[in-house]
Amino acid sequence: MFFYDIPNLLAILILIVASFRMSLIPLWLSFFLGVFALTPFFLNDVLFPATYMPDQFAYYDRVHEIRSQGLIAGLLNIDFDNNIKLLVSNWMLAIIPLPYVETIKSLGFFNRLIATTLIIWLYSSKNLRGWPLLFVLFYPSFLLYSSLALRDTLVLVFMIVPVILFLENRRLLALIVSSPLFFIKFQNFFLILIFFVVHLYYSRGSIFYRYRYMFLIIVVGGLVPFIMEIIKLLDFYRWALFYEDGGFLRDYVPIETFSEFVVVALQSAPYFLMKPFPWESSNFLQLIQSVENIFIFTVLAFMFLKASSIDKKIAIKWLAYLIAAFSIYGLVVFNFGTAVRYKFPFILIVIIGMAYELYLKHGKLILNKEGKVKN
Repeated sequence: MFFYDIPNLLAILILIVASFRMSLIPLWLSFFLGVFALTPFFLNDVLFPATYMPDQFAYYDRVHEIRSQGLIAGLLNIDFDNNIKLLVSNWMLAIIPLPYVETIKSLGFFNRLIATTLIIWLYSSKNLRGWPLLFVLFYPSFLLYSSLALRDTLVLVFMIVPVILFLENRRLLALIVSSPLFFIKFQNFFLILIFFVVHLYYSRGSIFYRYRYMFLIIVVGGLVPFIMEIIKLLDFYRWALFYEDGGFLRDYVPIETFSEFVVVALQSAPYFLMKPFPWESSNFLQLIQSVENIFIFTVLAFMFLKASSIDKKIAIKWLAYLIAAFSIYGLVVFNFGTAVRYKFPFILIVIIGMAYELYLKHGKLILNKEGKVKN
């Protein structure tokens, strides 16, 4: 079955070579994209058993079934009683123009094609350069999850592209492009909407900016009567995920007041970024992830310091958004592997989005030793 994935690999390599020949990307970037195109061969049942991430089999089985029936026949046979997230995600994966879905590794190549296209687009059209580009290219979790039979790469694309479009003031298009998130990962769609609102709050010259304080009062006033119901709902999902991760009812500490909610949320954000700590790791993969977390924290600190030396408001806005997203996820996610899987899109969004906004506002960004900007 190994040979069925060779054409998938070749299609990605052809895209990379064509992009290089068209001067969209340089030779060094072409080289690394080509090397990383091989990663689906070395993960499932090589680095770890495929059963370590069993969700992959659900995606593989359904995409293989759609391809076997034909796209039109598969569309007519959709069972809407099934998980809508899987249905929409599988259809999106099924229409990707690669020839074979014969192994669980095949969808890894589908996701590598998406990730490769995204990086080429960011480099050639959005001027992603320097440290942000290197981070995106060599970020281990991005390389991992974009090489597996999962929907995470789709989620990432439908988050990053709308953010880029919104920064370019193409707001309606950004909202349209983000709409698939509503079906494949609703909580991320909600968090993207939060980014849209936060960005408008900081955008001088817009109608929203002029009346931002009034809008803030209206939002807060509208939420106050329902705040405890929202907290109870979050606590319900928090308990469910705690139990799903093997926790016992006697060990669960519920959130019962608004002050407890605020304290736990603020504590959850930094822990969500760093978990698992090295001493919490129970296997080799978790130990690698804990080392990666230290690396990520260092890169984020470096990027925020550099960004604040250029534009403090932009740095503060992106930091506030990262804390908000991690506070919400940190409240409800207990599993270490799930935490790593859920947080990597937000880290990439913050790194890419902050770099792109600095580019839009201050020109092509080249940081010299003094941290100044050169055009």
